[in-house]
Amino acid sequence: MSFITISATILKGGFLLVGQLALIVTAVMIMVEFFQEYKILDKMTALMSPFTRLLGMSPEANLPLMAGLLLGIGYGGAIILDSTRQGKLSSQDIYLINLFLVLCHSVIEDTLIWAALGAMAVPLQIGRFLLALVVCYLVSRFFAARTAE
Repeated sequence: MSFITISATILKGGFLLVGQLALIVTAVMIMVEFFQEYKILDKMTALMSPFTRLLGMSPEANLPLMAGLLLGIGYGGAIILDSTRQGKLSSQDIYLINLFLVLCHSVIEDTLIWAALGAMAVPLQIGRFLLALVVCYLVSRFFAARTAE
């Protein structure tokens, strides 16, 4: 193969991938607007209650955690900052939310991107979620033991 053929193949593949990513990001942005307009994120926070309770977080941690989990750290981070400024989150809540989101964030967007790249996205996401739960649970137990002393 010539250098020109290889370069053309790489450029074509690169442009196709950029196009796929642009479509995914645009779809996620539209979904965020939809979630905001119809307050779907607020309704879905009830699903997080068993997990946040297990991790020793307050119920106010549900919305920032759900936002970061589904929509990414950027949007979730904005909600975390807003909730913190309003005094709704304790320092332990903030730490555990951030720890969880470092390990498992943007589930929808990442799944779409990994699927576009040909990866088995669902097992990856399940693994990320379980890892985040285990690590945050262990850290929350450490906080509980330290507080009890």
